[in-house]
Amino acid sequence: MDARCADAVFYNGKVLTFSTEKKTARAIAVADGEIITIGTDAEVRRSAPRGCDKVDLGGKLVVPGFIDCHTHFLQMGVDSLSVDLSETGSLGQAMGLMKAAALKTRKGEWIVAANWSESRWSGGRFVSRADLDKCCPDHPAVAHRVCGHLSTVNSNAIKRIGVDRATPGAETGSSGSPTGIMKEAGVSVVRAATAPTPGRKMKGFQLAIRKAHSLGVTSIQDNGEVGDFQVLRRAEKDGKLGVRVWFNTPSSELQSLLSLGVSTGFGSERLKLGGVKMFCDGAIGARSAALSEPFADDPGNSGMFVHPVEELDETAAKADEAGIQLAIHAIGDEGIDVAISSIERALDVSGRKDHRHRIEHLELPRPDHIKRMRRRKMIASMQPNFVGEWSGIDGMYAERLGPERASMNNPFKEILMAKVRLVFGSDCMPFSPIYGIRSAVNASYPSQRLTMEEAFMSYTRNGAYASFEEDCKGTISTGKVADFIVLSGDPFHDPDALVSLSVLKTVVGGEVVFDRSTRSRR
Repeated sequence: MDARCADAVFYNGKVLTFSTEKKTARAIAVADGEIITIGTDAEVRRSAPRGCDKVDLGGKLVVPGFIDCHTHFLQMGVDSLSVDLSETGSLGQAMGLMKAAALKTRKGEWIVAANWSESRWSGGRFVSRADLDKCCPDHPAVAHRVCGHLSTVNSNAIKRIGVDRATPGAETGSSGSPTGIMKEAGVSVVRAATAPTPGRKMKGFQLAIRKAHSLGVTSIQDNGEVGDFQVLRRAEKDGKLGVRVWFNTPSSELQSLLSLGVSTGFGSERLKLGGVKMFCDGAIGARSAALSEPFADDPGNSGMFVHPVEELDETAAKADEAGIQLAIHAIGDEGIDVAISSIERALDVSGRKDHRHRIEHLELPRPDHIKRMRRRKMIASMQPNFVGEWSGIDGMYAERLGPERASMNNPFKEILMAKVRLVFGSDCMPFSPIYGIRSAVNASYPSQRLTMEEAFMSYTRNGAYASFEEDCKGTISTGKVADFIVLSGDPFHDPDALVSLSVLKTVVGGEVVFDRSTRSRR
């Protein structure tokens, strides 16, 4: 037993540890940000000296803090400072919000909007250049689709950026003129032209942390740009890094990592270098995922590869040889096949065993893909909220893929049954583990549907494994960091509680950083 005296105790709870040793308890004692005792109220009180902080858990369920295994965290925060189109019910409503923003903005300045999804609009279609010209005639304007793989710009923006037929990812019409639709590399062109200042990035980051705490997220596995890492380091230095971060660097920066001689896991307790994020294909919503058969609603289109296969292979081989984890975005069945093959070829050369390479999203895998992932111990990093948003007979998946392929998407249950490690993230669409859990437990198809424990484990214990941190977090265990959350109900004993489940308290390193009863965030 740890001889340290507790500086905080949390008692009168229903603690579900997700540990294989002690599965349930009543109380937790914390010292120096770590868990030193788990047990009954009486056992924990013995660790608590006079004056120690004591927190009554009110008989509520306590579980490990959520680990969101796929985010664009800083971008989410910056987007929250822009025009938010996520809750719009129609194209007209979305354009109305952009028009209102334009009326309050000096002429010639950018109007940036984010998170539109035509799948939420009746008879929805992509936002067009003409739509933005009409609502923002005196401003350069961009509206980013929720997936991050497609954006629409207006005529003023096309002029401002200098978009033409040679611009990567810019869609052109029959005349060769830009249509305003920007895909994949084209989105990056627009993002670069509207890049926020460091101050705006930091403001957005702090807003994202507040959101994370309110939703029980204590760790993230983030996919960002190099400039984002600088913001994270500054926040850590200033004591404002309120979540634990595993940061995946863009594959374009691999050579810099190799030159510095750093590899996966380099960093501090709060901020570690993760892997390299690589893009194989696009997205189903943007009709750019690489498919073996065309999109059902676009018969001449089978998607695209973001990089040539040879380039993907070369990057994967270099990263693997240097001990750097691979996080490869692959969504369509053709994209998944290419991504798995790249990892296999790299491992054939290096012979590495504990690599923990990941396929991000993995939305349309075939049974042979799952078998190959199990054989090579790859991780399936998936987003259950996508099922909640777009699955079912009338959902976006069915529209894009047709009913047969739509019934085979995101087969979480089949992946677990094949003994492939499954981890859950949100991709910030939306950023909410409880919504993701609800989506997995109540999924449309048996091949997707998980038990409550399986869904929670994919957001906690399995997530820690994906970042090589299973020895320090992911379960409520002695010697691990004191990251845990208090929930409003107990869906393990009352599944109906999942409908209205919320986070009452979030604890990071033994500190209560969110308390719904007082809305205090210290």
